[in-house]
Amino acid sequence: MWMKIVTITRMASLIVVGLLMAKQVVCAHPHVFIDTRMDAQFSVEGLVGITVEWKFDVMFGSSLIADYDRDKNGSFDSAEIAQIEKKAFSNLKKYNYFTYIFVGNRRHDPETVSDFSAVISGKTVKYVFFIPYECSFEKMEGDIFIGFFDKTNYCDFQFNADKPFSVSAPQDIPVVAKIVKTKNGWVSNRSFEEIKILLKKRP
Repeated sequence: MWMKIVTITRMASLIVVGLLMAKQVVCAHPHVFIDTRMDAQFSVEGLVGITVEWKFDVMFGSSLIADYDRDKNGSFDSAEIAQIEKKAFSNLKKYNYFTYIFVGNRRHDPETVSDFSAVISGKTVKYVFFIPYECSFEKMEGDIFIGFFDKTNYCDFQFNADKPFSVSAPQDIPVVAKIVKTKNGWVSNRSFEEIKILLKKRP
């Protein structure tokens, strides 16, 4: 009888701890707000990659300016950009740069980027970088979905209201893109809105 009481007590304790942990996750809220733009780049063979632009909220952006605009001239030189990349960007590789690409049912979480740059824009900062991802038209099965998502909810991503995306492709490549709502969202570590790229069948 005593062992049953101990077992029930332990189970109850575990349930309480689990609920408290779940509450902490649910109650987590963003600290950095990022306005995003994206350009999907195609060649005659297929998808080449995406150019990404992140514009930070003024609070976070001004802290970057204070920390890295060492000469206080209102712009980042190449040395300052290199320091930003090293100390305030490269670590995001652990989080796949908060970016994912779906081609059909295949998910790609980026591990490398190139052409990183940081620009002072008013009172804030923009990051611009390229995510390479080559996928030929022959291997594409289904539509392409691209999104930005931080599963810790520390960063909140929203597409730019005026020009959230563009597509760079040869004229004979029939491509249509639009923003769509995500059906399963947090369940599959995906953002609430994504860029959907449809490849029309050639005649």
